[in-house]
Amino acid sequence: MLNIGYAQEIITPPIGVGLAGYMNKRPNVGMYDDLYVKTVVFDNGKARSAVLSFDLISISNPVLTPLKERMVAKFGEEFFNNTIICATHTHTGPEFRQGLDERARFALDRMIDGAIRTLERAIMNLQPGEIEYGSVYNNPYGFVRRYWMKSGDIVTNPGWGNPDIDKPESDFDRTIGIIRIIQNGKTAALLCNIANHGDTIGGNIVSADWYGRFVQEIQHELKASMPVLVLDDASGNINHFDFRQKINQTNYDEAVRIGRGYAAIVLAQLDKLTKLDTDEMVIKNSTVTIPHRKLTDAEVAEAEHTLATVPDIPKEGDFESQDLANKVPAALRYFAQRALDCRAKSKPSHDCRLTAIEFGRKLALVSLPGEPFNGIAQSIREQSPFENTFIVTLSQSQSGYVPMKECFPRGGYEVQPGVDTVAPEAADEIINAALKNL
Repeated sequence: MLNIGYAQEIITPPIGVGLAGYMNKRPNVGMYDDLYVKTVVFDNGKARSAVLSFDLISISNPVLTPLKERMVAKFGEEFFNNTIICATHTHTGPEFRQGLDERARFALDRMIDGAIRTLERAIMNLQPGEIEYGSVYNNPYGFVRRYWMKSGDIVTNPGWGNPDIDKPESDFDRTIGIIRIIQNGKTAALLCNIANHGDTIGGNIVSADWYGRFVQEIQHELKASMPVLVLDDASGNINHFDFRQKINQTNYDEAVRIGRGYAAIVLAQLDKLTKLDTDEMVIKNSTVTIPHRKLTDAEVAEAEHTLATVPDIPKEGDFESQDLANKVPAALRYFAQRALDCRAKSKPSHDCRLTAIEFGRKLALVSLPGEPFNGIAQSIREQSPFENTFIVTLSQSQSGYVPMKECFPRGGYEVQPGVDTVAPEAADEIINAALKNL
């Protein structure tokens, strides 16, 4: 028998706490909607696992370290190791880095408290449940954001209606995965696996981005406030910008449109899902060593030349990836300094735990670190022995972008070096480690 429990808590930070997602500082001045930490716990009497999801841009070390201490002390190390800890990737949630000020420390402490409470309540709420699962190949709101230009260069976010665009760098896996938990004859929780960035709003107001609008639309249509977890599929090179459209795609209304659109796709699939016919559950963990970028002398010399020749002109407003494509001086200098820091401050590698939660041979949830390119998810799904494989990124590591190996010499925003950014071979290391778990 499979027992399932779930819970959620609000983790909205107070005014003044900085927001993550862009290069400029953005102390928040209020909120559009609340942020949440949500959990679903699975227990078949032999093993216990969980998915713990935060409305954050990533699981940074200042989040993971105290969370691990609290989870191990309260529930034991085995349960911590059996839990996939992930973020939705909203760019309008709190930023937790080293050297937090008083307000950010307050927000972090309360968030960890909330996470522990959701786990306690979810475990107390364990009761028999059924799982239905399935997927649909339909993601009309995601676009590969790296483009081949007519010049032969690769540019990230080259601008709306840019006549120099040739074609996207690649296609991507448009699969949307759905897990429906049924208890007492009704939908009790949903887990949805979707590839897209959470950077639709910008500015300095807190929001869960389209993930939050998606959740509210699902809850409205099903007339229940049950937890709905969005598990971010591999979307390091995917976002919502459609460069064929000359419209403003960075605002709250865009988050509402995308969230409601994804909700309609998921709701239309709920009566087409397959019932999981087993209570077998296996949790597997492995450690992958992720190599870090090493710069050549020529790359360092180029960065030094940029800092010596490009004028130091401050950038007003949000400092985003397209500023690099537009050769904004502040962006050129910012990434040149990052390159020098990469040579001076990077460690050779770091280790990351990969977790797979497997239900029979039908369904598997696989954690990946950082923001992997969608090609990594495609490779894992193509080789996975499971009928449905959910790729859960931004899990258990602060790894940054993980591009495919062939993308590094092409250039673009995501392959810019920085402290402890990944090496070209990182993607293959992660794919191989994930497949060993499967």
